[in-house]
Amino acid sequence: MSTTKKQMNSKRIISRCPNCNIILFHSGETCPLCHCVTQETEKEETDRIIDLFGDDAPYPDVEGRLRKLRLALRVILLIFVLAELLMILINKVTTVSYPWSFITGVALLYIYLSLKYWVDHDSGFASKVGLQIMITICLLFAIDSCTGMRGWALQWAIPGVLLLGDLVVALLMIINRSRWQSYILLLLLTGIISLFLIILYFAGRIESVVMPLICEVVTCLYLFVLILFGGRKAEHEFSRRFHI
Repeated sequence: MSTTKKQMNSKRIISRCPNCNIILFHSGETCPLCHCVTQETEKEETDRIIDLFGDDAPYPDVEGRLRKLRLALRVILLIFVLAELLMILINKVTTVSYPWSFITGVALLYIYLSLKYWVDHDSGFASKVGLQIMITICLLFAIDSCTGMRGWALQWAIPGVLLLGDLVVALLMIINRSRWQSYILLLLLTGIISLFLIILYFAGRIESVVMPLICEVVTCLYLFVLILFGGRKAEHEFSRRFHI
């Protein structure tokens, strides 16, 4: 090994998990597999590892990905705060006197804390985001039903949650670009629920279709762009999910 390369290697921080015995090319304090506290390797072992594997890490640099996810969480928090302010404004200017915007704020806080937990315990986001959206929708509808069925959940709160879901999916697609197609099914679910709300409007069950219509248009445009530019990945995902 050349002197220059040895000097560069001496500055590299490589750690090893004493439990899994995997090598990590970063200074993270815990193992991404078992969350055991890692140990930094000695200089001689560091040189030997780089001689053996080169400059590429035997295990992915999870710290870089976690930094991106935490940045996305901060962006999501900002979006949620702005969304809740909008919900409060809508609650004030509409004829619905019940303070439903407080409930949507609690729901958004619940979603954010759930996302934060998933980032700290990194694992499959698409199904978990979809599950949390469905739980939130059921919660909002149940609260509306128990408080006199004033219609705020179906007309404003649930479509708002679906739109926020679209934004969360967009951020996750950007972060996890190699697996963006795994979120297509979640977008289809959002489109189906929005369409159901529009059908309720034409059936005379809700008074306003503004938010459901906005959500349906945004989701359909989103899906159209993904299908148009997604190429083989999008085709493979539809084939895998629906056998078409």
